[in-house]
Amino acid sequence: MSDPMEVAGSAGALAPGEALSKMVAAMDRSMGTEAMEKATRSADQLVASAKLNGFKVTPEAADPIIKVLEDFIERIERMRFNMRIFEQAPPLGNHDYGKKVAQHMQKAATDERSARSAVLSLKVVLEKSREALLRASNQYEDQEESALDAFRGMGG
Repeated sequence: MSDPMEVAGSAGALAPGEALSKMVAAMDRSMGTEAMEKATRSADQLVASAKLNGFKVTPEAADPIIKVLEDFIERIERMRFNMRIFEQAPPLGNHDYGKKVAQHMQKAATDERSARSAVLSLKVVLEKSREALLRASNQYEDQEESALDAFRGMGG
């Protein structure tokens, strides 16, 4: 039996998985592992610069951007629960072909090049960008203290 991921037509038409592969390759350039690592490094540099007073932003200028970053961070956090479904192979039947395709789909959905991984990496970049803006607008310590106060209030 041939590998279902290698099925291709001989008349020049795209194989069933080939269109998806081309789309994934295009996404890989913009949200792939290398691109997300570069974005994370840039966010780290932004935080480091803000820590050293390398740039300043007024709270009035930073707040709307921080709000948008926090909104996207929250959205990703809510998505995490739904993304757990990718941890299991989809039920595609108990035959060899279904098992092989299900295994391939699960691997593609959970490996370091998956959309899931890119979204989780994006969350890290957003959090670091938020931190940099808080630091640059002298709001970081206030935010930390507010979080500690809320945590203390939960404990008693």
